[in-house]
Amino acid sequence: MPGTPRACVVLVTTLALGCPPVHAAGDVAAGRRKALQCQTCHGLDGLSKLPEAPHLAGQPEPYLVKSLNDYRSGVRKHDMMTLVVQPLTDQDVADLAAYYAAIEVSVKPP
Repeated sequence: MPGTPRACVVLVTTLALGCPPVHAAGDVAAGRRKALQCQTCHGLDGLSKLPEAPHLAGQPEPYLVKSLNDYRSGVRKHDMMTLVVQPLTDQDVADLAAYYAAIEVSVKPP
């Protein structure tokens, strides 16, 4: 079919231009090191040690990034989280999200 490769190039280019920019991926190993400050409430394994703190293990990475950024910006409010997230950089947030998202969680029926 003449013209098909060109049509594919146009389609791919159009789709690429319409996609939001990709952010720097987080580093799981760096996130694990940074998670030491989170372990008191959320556990180093991402399984909460306190009833009022959510489990983070296995949560989707974009959700974790959004949540941390919402605490940083004040959209979400929690006294402890507001203090803990203020010094985090964008890369810290990406690393923490990558680490907790990479933890595999299995569920067994009761």
